[in-house]
Amino acid sequence: MNNKINTTIEKYNMLSSGDRVLVAVSGGADSMLLLHYMLSMRNKYNITVCAAHVEHGIRGQSSVDDAEFVKSYCNANAVAYYQLSINAVNESKKRKMGVEEYSREKRYAFFDTIDCDKIATAHNLSDNIETLLFRLSRKTGLKGACAIPPVRGKIIRPLIELSSEEIRQYCAENHIEYRVDSTNFSNDYARNYIRNHIIPDFKKLNCDFEKNTADFISDINEDMTFIEEYADEAYSNTFFNDKLKISVLSKYSISIIKRVILNYFSVYNIRLDRVHLNSVIALLDKVGRIQICGDYYAVSDSEYLRCADFSKRNNIFPFVSKVLKFSEFDFKSVDFYCDYDKIIGTVKIRGRMPGDKISPAGRGCTKTLKKLFNELKIPQELRESIGIVTDEQGVIGVIGYCVAQRVSLSASTQNIYCLSGLPSED
Repeated sequence: MNNKINTTIEKYNMLSSGDRVLVAVSGGADSMLLLHYMLSMRNKYNITVCAAHVEHGIRGQSSVDDAEFVKSYCNANAVAYYQLSINAVNESKKRKMGVEEYSREKRYAFFDTIDCDKIATAHNLSDNIETLLFRLSRKTGLKGACAIPPVRGKIIRPLIELSSEEIRQYCAENHIEYRVDSTNFSNDYARNYIRNHIIPDFKKLNCDFEKNTADFISDINEDMTFIEEYADEAYSNTFFNDKLKISVLSKYSISIIKRVILNYFSVYNIRLDRVHLNSVIALLDKVGRIQICGDYYAVSDSEYLRCADFSKRNNIFPFVSKVLKFSEFDFKSVDFYCDYDKIIGTVKIRGRMPGDKISPAGRGCTKTLKKLFNELKIPQELRESIGIVTDEQGVIGVIGYCVAQRVSLSASTQNIYCLSGLPSED
């Protein structure tokens, strides 16, 4: 059995000489075998072993007894011991989370507070199969079918290729004592139902069900490694200036396109569900935008796909106005200027409105601001925050971009109306 665990450790390069390994110990057969194994291999791998236990407060005195059992074992074997006690049921309700989800979150948060190089958990092959079936029942993709990874960051799972049956047999043969969690026999939890009913039924169909499923998970992980490496390469080829170049992205298969888009939005801490992902893919063939979450949108201009933050779309930048003689004017110090004497009535600065038009100086045409903004390729999330300058006859300018022909400077200009942005208070 030790050789089988050794093979797993070496295959996935789980340990390095000098590592301080924190073993997550519940007191059950899996974790007690893992702790027993790690202690027996201290010299072989030149590692230091410590242990952590979380008392979840779910099973009353039995839960407290589990903690005392693990603590006593650690004391007897000179193992540094760390413990956290929580009330998982009450605390999870306050957080509006499931008990299992909350407990898992608290466990790993606790482990991260302990100084160590590796965190060894006792997840085994049977757990892996349960995870696969659980995810399939709840809807999952290829990545979810990879089940529990042997290594994730500093977390290692040396027993991931051992079945529960093998673990209990080894404990019996080597007189390793362990605690039995009575809730394992309750089918109130989905995983327990899978363990106690679904998997035994599959074994009736094929006694090699666990081995065959293990091979399937292994194959899926190998394929996923290749796919993700290819997707990373595609992402590098597609990503330009915080955007995805559509012409390059479209050359890849739909499988890679999806992964590139998912990776891109993950940079903004946005996890796309299937509906939003398909909507974003549809943008690759047209100009438009869709809301992803809150003020974040996916925007396509037919050339690039990008994530845009529209949170500041209604904030018009503050400006100060002044009128200068032609001889005093320096265009470098202002954001907008025009012939003051050609203005009709009062000047106002506002956001863009439907139907707004302008005749840009020197262009000999009139166009809507929407068309002008499209020609200038102004990002959509910035358009509503651009100041539009008007007088009583209509739009006379777009701050930072253009001035209307009827108020533009000419050889006869004597007074110049100027707008300058107020300095930031940051």
